Amino acid sequence: MRQVVKTETPTILVVSSGRPYALNGIEEKAAAVLMTFQPGQEGAEAIADLLTGKANPSGRLVVSIPRNVGAVPYYYNHKLKSGGTPIAYHFGSKYPFGYGLSYTRFEYSALTIDQDHIDINNGSVALSLTLENSGEREGCEVVQVYIRDVYASLVRPVKELKAFTRVTLQPKRRAVVSFAIPVDMLNFTNMDHQRIVEPGEFEIMVGASSSNIKLRGRIQVVGENRVLGRQWRMESHARVELLTTDTDN
Repeated sequence: MRQVVKTETPTILVVSSGRPYALNGIEEKAAAVLMTFQPGQEGAEAIADLLTGKANPSGRLVVSIPRNVGAVPYYYNHKLKSGGTPIAYHFGSKYPFGYGLSYTRFEYSALTIDQDHIDINNGSVALSLTLENSGEREGCEVVQVYIRDVYASLVRPVKELKAFTRVTLQPKRRAVVSFAIPVDMLNFTNMDHQRIVEPGEFEIMVGASSSNIKLRGRIQVVGENRVLGRQWRMESHARVELLTTDTDN
């Protein structure tokens, strides 16, 4: 690979692997990198469609690819301790959880949270945003919603993915993307091995990956500590509404 890129011929690196690899800087010299994981029997045709532009890439990383092999394992949802982070910031991830490029661009705007106070017993975090394909060709964006428990009785992750959805848009078109996340999904396991939801402040983060956060907001969960039973609401919901333009009328 190093000999090929030395020729300065535009080179696309295709990585077929079941795990992340530190590429030791070779990706900086390649024209592009395509991570296929283990694509199966139709993989060759799919890869050809992506490399020739017949299809627009829309996959997102389900693992974090580290900057250095010494940073393995790295988790986007790591925790902070009183003495700092257990993961050196200068290590971190080269390509974070949720990362992925395409042949177009998307703009996020107008985050709206329906209620800033959520009932701890049966409430839901309802939010919406506007997504626009600002590029020149059709593309699919994966809108991701992360939540952080600002203060809890136990150390909590810096962020956790709670909802996501795919949105396919033509160039210059917009859509309103809405999410409903049950308050039950803000739970964690306490020292007594109970799954609980605690009241308090939570930060809402919407973005294109775990590190590329576009919009932020905050909510308050109100009520008393609640222990969840076996039947708890563990699924978020998403809805996409395409916005019309003057040319549609």
